[in-house]
Amino acid sequence: MSIGIRLKIALGFALLTIVVVSAVSFWAAQSLGVSVDSSDFDKLESLKNSATRQLSQAQQELDRIGEEAANALADMNFFAHDSDQQQRLAEKLKTSLNLDWLEIFQQGQAILQPNSSFAQPTLTPGRLLRLTSSGPFSYRGYLVTASHISNINHTTLFLARKPEFKDIPLLCIFDQSGILYSDRYLPEPEFLKKLRLDSVTDQVMIDNEVFRIRAFQLPDTLDGLVTGYAAQRATISRADIDQLMLRLAVLEVVGLLILGYFLGRRMLSPLNSLRHGIEQVAAGHWKEIPLNEPPMKNSGDEIETVAHSFNHMVRELTLAQNRLIEVQKELATKEKMAALGRFSAGIAHEINNPLGTILVTAGMLKEASAKDARILPEEFDEIIEEVKRCRDIISTLRTYTSRTQPSLARMRFSAFFDEMAQQMRSVAEFSGTELAFSSTVIDGYLLVDLKAMHQVFHNLIRNACEAISGSTVRHIDIIAGQEGGHYTLRFQDTGPGFQCLPEHIFEPLFTTKAQGTGLGLVICQAIIDGHLGCIEASRIDNSITEFCIRLPIARPDSENSGEDQR
Repeated sequence: MSIGIRLKIALGFALLTIVVVSAVSFWAAQSLGVSVDSSDFDKLESLKNSATRQLSQAQQELDRIGEEAANALADMNFFAHDSDQQQRLAEKLKTSLNLDWLEIFQQGQAILQPNSSFAQPTLTPGRLLRLTSSGPFSYRGYLVTASHISNINHTTLFLARKPEFKDIPLLCIFDQSGILYSDRYLPEPEFLKKLRLDSVTDQVMIDNEVFRIRAFQLPDTLDGLVTGYAAQRATISRADIDQLMLRLAVLEVVGLLILGYFLGRRMLSPLNSLRHGIEQVAAGHWKEIPLNEPPMKNSGDEIETVAHSFNHMVRELTLAQNRLIEVQKELATKEKMAALGRFSAGIAHEINNPLGTILVTAGMLKEASAKDARILPEEFDEIIEEVKRCRDIISTLRTYTSRTQPSLARMRFSAFFDEMAQQMRSVAEFSGTELAFSSTVIDGYLLVDLKAMHQVFHNLIRNACEAISGSTVRHIDIIAGQEGGHYTLRFQDTGPGFQCLPEHIFEPLFTTKAQGTGLGLVICQAIIDGHLGCIEASRIDNSITEFCIRLPIARPDSENSGEDQR
């Protein structure tokens, strides 16, 4: 086994050890935290139960006192005395019963202290109430009881007393407005709210003592209760456990990052070099990876084997590419020769037809001349027509092969379209056909060669006239429109349509007419290409044949036609 493989195994084992130790540490910390939380919760819940039990007992005791006091007031004919005497009797009763507040309400109005801010309380058994919304009696909560005074209608005795708790090291009762009861701990309202929402055990320092505290909700109320007990200074809290876990995790992550850095430099550098070589090949640069230089040198048996295979592949691909280039050159040469052959055959076919007619006619005239027969001038007309046809074929070929760039000039579309309509209607060849020119274009500018476009219009309309020559209605529509950044010119007729696929009609020397050259539409396409446009042929609803020309709209601010042409 090579040194590189051993190093990789050692690094992998070290990494696995770190992972296992981390997992065990996490599990131990979690278990310790759950144990601490469970022990704290049991103690604090026991204190909470003791507090609620004492609160309930105090409420029952106060209810009993209230009933006895109400009966005593009725027996002593309390309301027969004047108000001063009533206040003295009530004060003596409050003092003897160790009460914090005593008041009699008759039909909702206070009798003993009618000018005070006390309102008749709304009772909730076992809950501490604030007697007023402001003043000393609003700072804390009281147990309150109400007892009806017999023989007097709508008269109720209210008693209030501060609760007292025994054997509870720390207790705090609070509501939405603040603290109702606290023996030694006055936390901030925000802390109480957070403690209640989090439902976790916390740790606070009070008078140099550490207290474990937790918030609970009192049954059947919205009030909260915080209980606590004094703990040892060394007692660990759940928050401390979480902090310890966080520090351990940070140390482990840092260690793994350092290990990963050196491991990456040792193992990933050769792979990066290999990746770079593959990208170079993908970009078309057939370059081998140097194996005797870092980082590939001593990179390990496996990576070196892959690099050797890659270099072998590069060499094979280089040979294949060179061979492909040679084959492409051969194919290009053969394709040119084949195209030249097809082109020559087409030209020969087109020229041979009129030449054959000329040869036959000339032979007949020669025989007639040898017999001293009379030769009429009309007998030379066929030779003249065929010679003209050869001349037209040669002229068309010269136009196609020259491919001169059209001379574009800036012009309003409406003027261009009207000019084409006027020229086409004046052609004697089209006099028997109705040419309907229509436009929906909002006037703008285009760059156009009028002479070249005249040839395009003439060729397309002549083809349409030939297509509808057998129809009773000879009508051709030329429709101008605008789509996006282009003008459209649509030539529509109701002829029989194409006798081939539409895409073949733009091939050089391809024709379906007995007297056609196969170059008319090709020349139209070349002219439209020179205008940076396009031409398409289609069949609409199997009844209308359409040729659509698209020409770019010139920019309104373009004064230099050459810029638009480019």
